[in-house]
Amino acid sequence: FFFLLAASMSRLLRCSLLPALLAGSALLLRDGRLLRCWWWLRQRWLRSFLTETDVVDPERLRRIGGVDVSFVKGSETDACAALVVLDAATLEVIHTSCRRVVLTAPYIPGYLAFREVRFLLELLAELREAAPHLYPDAILVDGNGVLHPNRFGLACHLGVLSGVPTIGV
Repeated sequence: FFFLLAASMSRLLRCSLLPALLAGSALLLRDGRLLRCWWWLRQRWLRSFLTETDVVDPERLRRIGGVDVSFVKGSETDACAALVVLDAATLEVIHTSCRRVVLTAPYIPGYLAFREVRFLLELLAELREAAPHLYPDAILVDGNGVLHPNRFGLACHLGVLSGVPTIGV
């Protein structure tokens, strides 16, 4: 842990992010370079909570979810976030939800989760509140898991934040 912290502090100093964080200036995070440094640190911190071993027995899965955020044709900000849940035994669709969303975070390669994960978490939270008996035991994510330049793609991000096992597909 100390090594990661020391490496993170070194990265902070190289990115010139430390003065911005100490000053508490949110405006400086609008600068893509500073935002990337902040996301880099957050991604590594979240990665420390990642479990890379099988925690679900496939024989015991009752419900399987699938999520995606797809852009509206011709737009870089308008998209549709979707969640589908299947009965694992019959493969029947037992729940669907989708919502039109506006992505406000910039696209920075390697940090797609910071643009999309909030909307997927909202869909999962709504399902948990409205119909907890339909909540998925595992989720397939249209995005990378550990097969990612930083070994922590959208699937990992969603799994850590939701507490649900995920697979990037």
